[in-house]
Amino acid sequence: MRSNNRRHGRPCLLDPARVDAIVRASAVGANTTLAAEAAGVSRATLARWLARGRAAAEAREDGEAADVADDAFVDLFRRVELARSQMATRALARVLQAGAGSLVLDERVRTYRDPATGLDVEERQVRYLRPDWRAAAWWLARVFPEHYGPNAKSFDQLLDEFTAQELHDQRGRAESTELAGLADRLQLALAQTTPDTPAAELPAPASPSVA
Repeated sequence: MRSNNRRHGRPCLLDPARVDAIVRASAVGANTTLAAEAAGVSRATLARWLARGRAAAEAREDGEAADVADDAFVDLFRRVELARSQMATRALARVLQAGAGSLVLDERVRTYRDPATGLDVEERQVRYLRPDWRAAAWWLARVFPEHYGPNAKSFDQLLDEFTAQELHDQRGRAESTELAGLADRLQLALAQTTPDTPAAELPAPASPSVA
């Protein structure tokens, strides 16, 4: 259960106007400090609001009863999360477009009358950014750092590691098989040296002769 350590006495500064300001700032990628400044509150205050909203949202997802006093904070947290994720998605799309050379720099529409047909013709002119491999490299390094990041290993290195692991596993399996065979042989040897005659059937020791 979540502990309720809220301070009482001073009214909360969170209101619809501040929520909208925070969400608008988050939608363009502003960090917590800038979003707080846009709303006229301190970074610590905004961080506390978001932390309370996240904790309440997670508690509700876990099946705990909702507290109406948390509604405004849950709404703020969810709207900020959505705004930031949408902004990141749009930015990522532009990075990929820059890498592929499909990012539109300028688009114009020109209308003229075709002298042959006498009809109005609409001509669209689009200017694209030249393909930039660095944009694609940046995306790969962050989405697949194990393959394309600064510490990524070459194909030969990965193949060598795989081969070494396979050899290690094979040796382990061979040693396990050898140990199992040795254990079987030891058990067989012990069984062959153990007397099969019960103790009751063994001859009684000779009695000492009486003079």
